[in-house]
Amino acid sequence: MKQVQSVLIPRSKFSLLRAKDWILSNKYKLKKVDITENYFRFRQETPSQYKSFRMKTLSDGIKLVLAV
Repeated sequence: MKQVQSVLIPRSKFSLLRAKDWILSNKYKLKKVDITENYFRFRQETPSQYKSFRMKTLSDGIKLVLAV
């Protein structure tokens, strides 16, 4: 089963406020955000509990980090 570990939203297309709105409207958790050079990263699950990850790209360049 695949679990969403993080949601990455591109800073080039979203403001932080709009990114937070997207997270909430798509029923993801808004507990922690890391701001990198290119993305707002919204952690959904602790990565250390998983062994491998896959990336899935959605519209507008939003990426899901899927834990396997």
